[in-house]
Amino acid sequence: MVKGLYYTAISASLALLSSPGCQAFTASKNGGIINKPSRHINHQLYNNIGSGGPSPEFLQKMGVKEPSDVERVRLSIISVEEALQMYKDAETAEDRERLLGPLREKMMEAAMGTDTNGAAAGISNGSSVAVAPPSVSVAAPSSVVPDAPKIEAKEVAMQPPPTQTVSAPVAVQKEEAKTDNIDKPEQKSPQAPLAPIPEDIAALDDVNQQLSTAAMRLDAQTVTTLLQSNPGVHMDEETTSSAFQAVVNAVDRAEVRDEPIPPSVPQMLHHIFDADLKHLLTREKITKNVTCMMPQTEGLTTHGLNYVFDDGEHKNLPLEEGRRCEDGNCCDKCSRNIFPTFALEDEINFDTFPGLNTLTFNDVEKVSAATIIQFMRLIERVRRTMAHEYGLDLKTLLPLQAYSRKYVAGTTQKGGGGGEGDFVTLHTDEATHGGYHYSCVLYLSTQGEDFQGGDFVFNDPKDPDEPEEDIRHMSLEEQLRRTGRKLTPFHPTRGAAVIFSSGWENMHEVEKITHGTRYAVPAFFTTCPVPEAAYTQMVAGKPKTDEDIADDWLHLLLAHRAESPMEGAGRVRELLMKWHYMCTPLSWH
Repeated sequence: MVKGLYYTAISASLALLSSPGCQAFTASKNGGIINKPSRHINHQLYNNIGSGGPSPEFLQKMGVKEPSDVERVRLSIISVEEALQMYKDAETAEDRERLLGPLREKMMEAAMGTDTNGAAAGISNGSSVAVAPPSVSVAAPSSVVPDAPKIEAKEVAMQPPPTQTVSAPVAVQKEEAKTDNIDKPEQKSPQAPLAPIPEDIAALDDVNQQLSTAAMRLDAQTVTTLLQSNPGVHMDEETTSSAFQAVVNAVDRAEVRDEPIPPSVPQMLHHIFDADLKHLLTREKITKNVTCMMPQTEGLTTHGLNYVFDDGEHKNLPLEEGRRCEDGNCCDKCSRNIFPTFALEDEINFDTFPGLNTLTFNDVEKVSAATIIQFMRLIERVRRTMAHEYGLDLKTLLPLQAYSRKYVAGTTQKGGGGGEGDFVTLHTDEATHGGYHYSCVLYLSTQGEDFQGGDFVFNDPKDPDEPEEDIRHMSLEEQLRRTGRKLTPFHPTRGAAVIFSSGWENMHEVEKITHGTRYAVPAFFTTCPVPEAAYTQMVAGKPKTDEDIADDWLHLLLAHRAESPMEGAGRVRELLMKWHYMCTPLSWH
């Protein structure tokens, strides 16, 4: 165990593992898994690892005569990192080849827990338990651990989709959300013994009063006891709001005092996330089930070349029925879902949550804890809604990208996600990124109040039996856009959300904004499994305790410290891979 932790730390510092499996979560040298100590790495971890094997020459260089076992670990890590840095800084292939031997030697010494003289190094507590060293060889910078476990892409079994949600294609219809499975428990491991209810809370006559009091106190264990002891009872919206405020207050206190976040914070957030979905499923929903579609042709055919170089050719791509879902575990049914009240006005208030309309996970240094947690809450609500709608096992669905985006009339978008612009060309999300399997747009502005134009439009082939509309009065560009197509616009309002499968059945665009500013939160989710090797590269892998979950919330989101762009990119990738573990209790892992 000690050596395993030590080797994990070395792997994290190298960050050169080329992980198998879905490319959505492939580790990369730049902006991939955390590759050097940053604000979210617990530096004390290095002081708790077993002995390593720095050479006598290196000990002399560091001015250490009789190092303790712990000191040997620290120095071994430094030794490996220095050798790695020399390798990375080499200017020519010949220099790298020359340095490859010393680098391999340093890693083998560290991994085997021996010094260069071959003396066995004992574990720091004096235990004689033998620990098998990991197999390590360095052949090229892209593969430091060639024996990493390989994960098959479709290894996670799915539950069948709910029949009331997705069936044969039907026309757009307005319906009240089904509530027959709101209180249906998730598949979980056996629960731990319930905590006793404090006497003053137990003295309250009504269970809802008991829940409200416990929530305001951030007493997550009592909330757990009350919910599990009273089937069918859940936190109402007022109690959920009180619980959220208690969470924010606790995080703010911890930051002021420079203390760890208490485990009760993520525990209460898990209850909030559960309640949010229950509330949403009682609100209005507009659903259209559609036939899943995917490209009929592969490779650069004549049409393929046109498709690559001309956005206008996107609608002409030959399609066939089916769900591509590259390397993922998608439901085989597709649909479009509109939630007119996905988020309440108080949940997206820019005064209460400053910066919510401009937030990206890569830049949260100056964003309040309340805004960061609320953004996470909204994205988790999307994730749980998708899992519910498409019958997916929640742990198989992870966010791949989510950010607030600003659309400004009269501007041209520069670069990718988050850049300003006044329209979005016709596209398919899964064609944009093979890992995008389910999509959502949450609106933070209202058409007609905050901006003009800017409809979200589904663009479908016209049914041959439908009459052609008179478009002769329109511009030539607009005539070309509409010929043979059926456009279904959605007029954005604050708090509304559109959730849909990301395949070619749901080609869409955003019409030009003619006035004002339009804010929205695009979010894209994948069913690609995260390679287990990716977790082994992290200094702190999968959380094993509630304290671990709380630490991940702090280090991956809520620690307001400066970081480099590479550190930020690595932190965000780790956040997305750990999302399910952070947003659900241990019994769901």
